[in-house]
Amino acid sequence: HAGSPGPFREGKGTTFEGGVRVPFVARWAGHIPKGQVAQLPTMNLDVLPTLAVLAGATVPSERPIDGRSLWPVMSGERGATAPHEVLYFYWGAELQAVRSGNWKLHLPHPYQSLEVAGSDGIPGKYFRKEIELSLFDLEKDPAESTNVSAANPEIVKRLMEYVERAREDLGDS
Repeated sequence: HAGSPGPFREGKGTTFEGGVRVPFVARWAGHIPKGQVAQLPTMNLDVLPTLAVLAGATVPSERPIDGRSLWPVMSGERGATAPHEVLYFYWGAELQAVRSGNWKLHLPHPYQSLEVAGSDGIPGKYFRKEIELSLFDLEKDPAESTNVSAANPEIVKRLMEYVERAREDLGDS
């Protein structure tokens, strides 16, 4: 019934960091180095291509696969980087945010915010909030608390180009 997202904004059911940032833990003796920690943004859609690589299979070519293999990162390959230039955050059919590097741009959208956590099998209470077009530097502000879009119009413009590409490719309600 709505645990704490720690230092991050909001929680599950939102496209804020408190709703999308989840640790990924993997162990495979002799293949994944012990104690390795990677602070790279990835998505659950990266699991299929990773498993395909490990199984020696190929991903279907008749349909585009958005995920990328995480194996270079997981195996400790020297110089391995984040597998995506940009991550897209949809809620249903609505594109709500994009992330590239440390920059995350939220498009104007409504969202549910937890007012009171639930307990004893009773759900918590939520209320509706809205966010305007907002840019956050996740390295300096992982809580997504300070909108820096006015001070960074070139970054907003670059991220909006990704938004338009996604809308053309996947749509946006």
